[in-house]
Amino acid sequence: MKILLGGTFDPVHIGHIALARHVSDHLQAKVSLMPLNGVPDYKAPPTATLSQRLEMLQIICDKYPSQLDLELSETHLTEYSPSYFTLKRLRATMPENEVIFFIVGGDSFISIDSWHHWQELFTLSNFIVAMRPEYDLNKMTDELTTIVQPLIVNQIDDCKPYGQIIFTDFTPIEVSSTAIRQACHNNDKFSQWLEPETYQYIIQHKLYKGI
Repeated sequence: MKILLGGTFDPVHIGHIALARHVSDHLQAKVSLMPLNGVPDYKAPPTATLSQRLEMLQIICDKYPSQLDLELSETHLTEYSPSYFTLKRLRATMPENEVIFFIVGGDSFISIDSWHHWQELFTLSNFIVAMRPEYDLNKMTDELTTIVQPLIVNQIDDCKPYGQIIFTDFTPIEVSSTAIRQACHNNDKFSQWLEPETYQYIIQHKLYKGI
């Protein structure tokens, strides 16, 4: 089983880690943090280098070795690649019956019908959707509801490589990498949003001071 949480992780923060560890506990399996290099045109490129972001991620994986590891297959890309192509590339490198889970937040999932080749995503991966307990799924469009309703399961079948959707209650920590970078630049307090080891790395390497 491969469970993926993608992001630029610039830097990796307690929100990322809490979500990944929650899913790891839920599925009783490791979650692979998958750093991405390319970003959509409407987002600024990562500030820290790929090497620095990988080092920060490795520090976190070393701290939680039973729950987290790294998936490096997308780090060679310099341009943005939609999730459809990421999953298609991964699927092509794995045995046909390999089980993949892709972690998304509730806000992202209810608009997944705006993603590239969105209907085909469910032929490439299972999805685990981290939702606030009070989240209203009625916000999904009728078309999306029709597609996903038959795929929703309460218990995972480890033998199905794709096409399952499971919801897990998760209240996200209100933090963003953008806010951390800005706080660091402004010499404001930001250690509360990071693991101590990540905070020390940022201070030691003087990251995010020139943004």
